[in-house]
Amino acid sequence: MSFRVVAPWRTPIFRWLGGDHPMMTSLLVPRAGYDFVLDLPKPTEEHFEIAKSERNALVDELALALPDLPRADVEKFADSRDLESQAQIVAAMPDLTVPHSMPFVFGQRPWLMPIEELLTLFAPFLWHGKTAGVDVRSTPVWRLVRAMLESDRCRAISSHLMHSHQFIGKLFDSEKIAAKSHYVPFGISFPPEIAARVEAAQATRAARTGCTFLFTNSWGQQDESFVLRGGMEALAAFGTLVARHPECKLILRSQIPKMFGPGFERFARSIPNVEIVDERLRYADLIGLFLRADVFLLPSCGLHTVSLLEAMACGAATISSDAPGISEFLTDGETGLVAAGRLGRTSWYDQWGFLNQTFEPLLRSYDSAFTEMLFNAMERLAVDRDLRARLSRAGKAHVARNHALGQWVEGFGELLDKVRGALQS
Repeated sequence: MSFRVVAPWRTPIFRWLGGDHPMMTSLLVPRAGYDFVLDLPKPTEEHFEIAKSERNALVDELALALPDLPRADVEKFADSRDLESQAQIVAAMPDLTVPHSMPFVFGQRPWLMPIEELLTLFAPFLWHGKTAGVDVRSTPVWRLVRAMLESDRCRAISSHLMHSHQFIGKLFDSEKIAAKSHYVPFGISFPPEIAARVEAAQATRAARTGCTFLFTNSWGQQDESFVLRGGMEALAAFGTLVARHPECKLILRSQIPKMFGPGFERFARSIPNVEIVDERLRYADLIGLFLRADVFLLPSCGLHTVSLLEAMACGAATISSDAPGISEFLTDGETGLVAAGRLGRTSWYDQWGFLNQTFEPLLRSYDSAFTEMLFNAMERLAVDRDLRARLSRAGKAHVARNHALGQWVEGFGELLDKVRGALQS
C-alpha cells in the first residue's frame, strides 16, 4: 500500500513564506511506495471539526507539559498554526505530514520537518530582521516549540545547513531533539536542454570582452528584498567601478524599488551600462541571465541557497557577502570571493546557534563601508580574467561534486524510509 506524504506548502499558513518554494518541491520526485500530495482538498465541516479537536488536544498537551506558562500564550501559539490550513491537512488524510521551515501543524499526527535556519522554527513570533539581542531561550515560544519537537509524533528534522543540524540540540538543550536531527545536503540539477546551454556558455566565457555582473532580486521582487539582498550597495559599487572601467556592465534583474521615491529610479537608470530586467521571467530565461554574466553578486544580509548554487553551477564567478551560512557553500578565494561586512552588523549567531538579525541599518541607509569591500572584490574580478576563470571553474565543480540533486533527493528519501519503517513496525 502506498504511503501518503502530505506537503501542506500551498495552504494559507505557508503562503506568506513562499510556500511551495522550488527548493522544497524538488524533493517531491516519484518514489516507489509513496504518494506525495501537494494540492490539498477543500476541507468539509467534518474536517474542520477534527482540526478543532486536534487544536484543543495540542493546547491541553502543551498546558500540561508547561503548567507555569499562561494558558493564553498556549492558545495563541496553537491558533498561529491556522485552523483552515490544518483542516486541509486533515482532509488530505496523511500517513505523514511534512511542513517545512516552521512547525505549522497541530502535531497530533506524525510529521517530519525540513528546515534551513533555526530562526524560522519560532515563526510568527520571531522572524528575520527582528531578533538582534533576543534571548530566545527566555521566550515562551522557545518552550512551546521545544515541547512540539520533543513529542514522539515529531519523527525527524532535516536540514541542509550543517550549522542547524549541529546546533538544534544545543539551542533547545535537548538530546532527544538532537537525536532527531539529520543533515541532508541541498542539491540542484538542470534539465538537459539547460545543461547543454550551461556547457556552451562555459566554453565561450573566456573569449568575452569586458566583465558583466548580475544582481537578482527575489522571485517576488519586493522592494525590501532588493535592499536586503544588497541591491543598494551593488548599484553604488558598480557606479564607481564603471567610472574606472567603462567596459563593465551590470544586469539588474529587479524592479526598481518604489520605497525610495522617483529620484532613486532616476539615479539607477542614470548609471552607465546598467541593464534593468524588471519583468517576471521564466526559469529558462533567468538561467539565461546567469549564463550571460561573468560574475554573480550576492551581497545580501542572509543566505539565499538556491540563487547562490545556481549561479555557481552556471559558471558565474560569485561574489557573496559574509552573511551567516554562506561559508557552508562558498570559500573565499577558492570557489568565489567574500565581501566582509554583513556578519556582526546585520546578522550573527549567538552561543546557542540562534540567528540574530537587524535590518534597520540598511532600511535607513546603504552601507558605505560594505560597499567599499564589495567594490574591491568587483574590481578585482573585473581586471583579472584568469582569476574569474579559475573561480568560475572551481565554483561549478564544487556544486557538481557536493550539491547534486540526486544526493538531496536520496537523502530525503532515506529519511522517509526510516520514518515509515518506524511507524509501520
